[in-house]
This record gives sequence, structure tokens and C-alpha cells, in this order.
Amino acid sequence: MDIIASAVPHLRDAKADNLKPFLGPDVTLVPAPRSAPLPDGALWPAKVICDVLHEHGFGQDVQTYLTRIKAVPKSSSSQRADDRPLVPIHLDSIEAERPFFVPDKITIVDDVLTLGRTTYACAELLRQVCPDAEIRIFAMVRTQGLQDDINKIVDPATGIITGFDSGKTRRDP
Repeated sequence: MDIIASAVPHLRDAKADNLKPFLGPDVTLVPAPRSAPLPDGALWPAKVICDVLHEHGFGQDVQTYLTRIKAVPKSSSSQRADDRPLVPIHLDSIEAERPFFVPDKITIVDDVLTLGRTTYACAELLRQVCPDAEIRIFAMVRTQGLQDDINKIVDPATGIITGFDSGKTRRDP
């Protein structure tokens, strides 16, 4: 938790102002599910991130509206992008609970964003049960592909994840 909390000053920095719509005081934080159903007492990194963010004044609350009901291959174990589960696989393995009080703004929180397929599927599922909510995605870490040199560790960025009929996604930028 200390490592996550160490990011808080960077999120408060003026360079991270573009993230305010994602983490504002009127936003419900929803952790993205892990790749397998969560056993009792297991670590849920996205939930830990949500809790730490909320504890430091980001978001109005934390809600676990998303549940993985069937395991899918872990993206981190995939050698190539083509080996990672497609959006339909995630859609079939996650359930979204319709909240009693539907929030106006929801941010799905994940620990690492690679291609965005998991969080894209989560957004689609939440859109079905919360059709009028504004839904965004936030990740503590985003991959940048194979680069010769990483010149910034803290580099808040926003972009768009586009889904395709093939089940693939594209992240811009």
C-alpha cells in the first residue's frame, strides 16, 4: 500500500490535472477484476488501489460492481499480444451488478493497462447496467510497448481505447 500511496503526490501535481475527471470527488471507483475468480482473502490489486486512492481523497466511494466468474489466461503471462484474451472472452467471464443507486460517474481502476481489453469489457458491461453513467478507465501503470529507453516514470496521460468487432482493442496514445 505504501508504494501506491507514494503515487498520490504525483496525482495531486499540476501535471496530472488531466486526470481530475477520472479521480474527482464525484466519481465512484470500481476495481477491475483479476484474471480468475477471487478466493476469500486473496489480494485484489485494483481494489487495493481504489481503497488507497479513496483514503487520500480521490473518488467519492469504492464499489465492487464487477466480478470475474470464470478464469481467463493472464495477460502478463502472454508472450505476444495475439495470445491475450479478446474482449468477448472477458465479456463472458465477468458479471456486472446493477447498483441500487446508479452513480453519474464511474472510473474503472486497474493496476496495469496493456491493451485495454479487460477494462474495455468492464466498461461495456457497466454500460449495460448503468446506461446513463459516464464511464472512464484509470490505471496506475500503462505499458508502452518495447522501448529502448524509458525517460519518465511518472507521466500522467489520457487517451481512448477503441474496441473492434475482432475482439481486439487499440489504445490511443
